[in-house]
Amino acid sequence: MTNREIGRRARRLVAVLAAAALALGAGSAGAQTDGGSAGADPGTPKFTRAEPLGPTIAARPGAPTARDLAGCVAEALAANDQLAAERLRRAELDGQMKQALSTGLPTLDLVGDWTRGRDPSFALNPNFGGGGDGGLGTVPGADPWFDQWLAGFGSFIPAPGDIAPQSYWRANANLNWTINPVQILGAVGAARLGIDQQALQVEALEQDTADRTLAAYYSIVKAAARIRAVEAELANQSELVEIMKMRYELGMATRLDTLQAAVTRANILPRLSIAQATLRNEGSRLNALMGRRPEEPLTIANAFDVETTPIVDGTALQLAQQRPDLAADGLFIDILHKDRQATIADNRPYVTIFGSYGYIGTEVDNVFDEGHDSWTVSAALNVPIFDGLNTSGRVAESNARIRRAEVQLTGRRREVQVEVLEILANLRMARQVLAAVRLNRDRSEEVLEENLLMLQLGKANYLDVLVSESNRAEAHSNVIDATYEVLVLTSNLKRAVGYSPLLPLSAIPNLTGEGSR
Repeated sequence: MTNREIGRRARRLVAVLAAAALALGAGSAGAQTDGGSAGADPGTPKFTRAEPLGPTIAARPGAPTARDLAGCVAEALAANDQLAAERLRRAELDGQMKQALSTGLPTLDLVGDWTRGRDPSFALNPNFGGGGDGGLGTVPGADPWFDQWLAGFGSFIPAPGDIAPQSYWRANANLNWTINPVQILGAVGAARLGIDQQALQVEALEQDTADRTLAAYYSIVKAAARIRAVEAELANQSELVEIMKMRYELGMATRLDTLQAAVTRANILPRLSIAQATLRNEGSRLNALMGRRPEEPLTIANAFDVETTPIVDGTALQLAQQRPDLAADGLFIDILHKDRQATIADNRPYVTIFGSYGYIGTEVDNVFDEGHDSWTVSAALNVPIFDGLNTSGRVAESNARIRRAEVQLTGRRREVQVEVLEILANLRMARQVLAAVRLNRDRSEEVLEENLLMLQLGKANYLDVLVSESNRAEAHSNVIDATYEVLVLTSNLKRAVGYSPLLPLSAIPNLTGEGSR
């Protein structure tokens, strides 16, 4: 038993003994009088505390089972729409990786073509003996006998008008291969870093989703506690209205007193409706975060821990610099460097290889006949000399993008430091407020109990009791708000330092300790 409880019981015992003595004195005095008492006080209000929440909370009635905190987060991570969309982006990156690999692989095409044409240039070319009107032309400077001898072969060179059009059918397999090692390494490296960056972005979004899920979960608990508090306040005020009516009938209160009590009770009813609507809305929000229809029934377990372990500020700031979203931004800069490398490679020497193998024929039926095969192989070393400043401009653009990304990352790191410091300050303040309002709630309970005893002794009036009850209700409301703030800020801190909000603070390396301020 604490000293506070001992003092409370002692004060209550003294008040009870005083009440008993006063009652005995009043009985003796009444025995000596003829008229007796004019009337008794109709009673002392028995103000009740808000009922504690049960093991489950029905945010939207109708759910057969209750979901605990870990279950809600797991369902949100599995079915949240934003997370699903982010994970689907991985398929895009896998496609980009294949494209990057394709820069170092050959291409193979099967080509079938048909051509038909007429070309009399052979018969017109004197270098081949063509004379332009058929037969072989004369050879300048040759002896006459030689020209006569060539004339005997004139039938080999027809006249241009006698050359008929020709048709050819071809079937080929063509291979093309461009080998640029620097470009290949840059493209593949950028694609691989893109996949790593995507994994970090998904991890960061998972932590953010878990943080928002915890906030919605705690909001349901807060709304349910608020309903219980307002219901208790309404019950107490209803009791007071009945007492005021009885006092008015006995002539111990005015009509204004009764009216004021009724108005106070009427003002509580809208607050109860608002609290109930808030509970339903928070249930809808949690449903949406978990990928469910907002109107579906939802019941959660009333189980959570308020962590009050001290936190090392320096460790929190260091951990925050390694959180997934900042790591993803750092990888983006590495990706830009790889892109720059691939861009520079466009203006570096590279090798091209071409090969073709196939068949040719004048008819479809004889394309694949023996002896109709044809093939070609070639290799070339290409040394770019001048591309019209295209590569130079693209490299300058890449350099500017890298510098801009580095500056943005530096600014982002500062913003994260400010975010963590604000969360730490707010969390420390929220913990202090929670401790203060809990103490104030306990003291307001003591004040109300003492005023109720004093009312029985005639040493206090109803106004004192009403003020005490109002203070107790406000103190209880402050405890609800302060508890919610500590829970949410603790979750925010875990997400801000790059860890899952489900982890206890003690599980985060070197974050907790007595050395924190």
